[in-house]
Amino acid sequence: MTTLRPQGPMLHPRVTILVRPSGVVQLGWDPERALLLEPPDLDTQTVLGFLRLLDGLRTRPQILWQAGRSGIAAERAATLLAEIDAAGLLVQPRDRPGPVRAVRVHGLGPLSDAISAGLRRVGIRPVRSRGDAPEAVVTGPKADDLVVLADTVVTDPRLASALVLHRIPHLPVRVRDGTGVVGPLVLPGETSCLRCADLTRVDYDAEWPHLAAQLLGRVGHASPAAIAATAALALGELEAILDCSPRRPPATLDATLELDLDSHLLQRRYWAPHAACGCRTIDAERAT
Repeated sequence: MTTLRPQGPMLHPRVTILVRPSGVVQLGWDPERALLLEPPDLDTQTVLGFLRLLDGLRTRPQILWQAGRSGIAAERAATLLAEIDAAGLLVQPRDRPGPVRAVRVHGLGPLSDAISAGLRRVGIRPVRSRGDAPEAVVTGPKADDLVVLADTVVTDPRLASALVLHRIPHLPVRVRDGTGVVGPLVLPGETSCLRCADLTRVDYDAEWPHLAAQLLGRVGHASPAAIAATAALALGELEAILDCSPRRPPATLDATLELDLDSHLLQRRYWAPHAACGCRTIDAERAT
């Protein structure tokens, strides 16, 4: 997970620069996603010099100007930048702070601990809470931009409703019978909500509410590897949420990511808005 925000276009630190025997410069070594840079009018060292300009310390105009001093025409430099950017290998500067800055991790257990630690490692200090009344979570001294609901296998419906009413985005993260489950990411008024998911389950199992009531307050259990993998999956989603890039929308919009290490499967399950739930038409003024 990265929160790097350079002054100008920067080649992503994860990208490995390689040179083929032919002199062609290759970005990355994944056979399916590696990018080959082979402009016919530039030699290998010139291309490598251009890549060194993508250090995040220069603005786009400065890169083009410096490239020109190295013998690369502005049009050619712009084409190279566009090619690298289209491959998703550039970290772009952000003109203004993203909409998600204040994150709360609500829960008590290994997932909430791991997620909070992961956020702190990238400079985000999440607010921690557990076992609070719903009102305490949604009406704290500082408004939350996102609440991560971690560990408990079933979110308290009172808390879920309060988050929707107060228009606070939230992301559940838990383990179900050893399987890590991340999502759905709820954007109140725009996506399906946790009640939509419950109503969908009732459509297939009329006794689900009785089972859900027994699961309230319970923390899921899984192997240390499954906990670590689930936390990593959640942090990857949080990276997409915090980045707010149209090129990489969160995979948990109207969906859950379900990771089973025993079968080595990652499944994406779709959760549509339910016709019997009014979450997409709730008046924000009710949140008083």
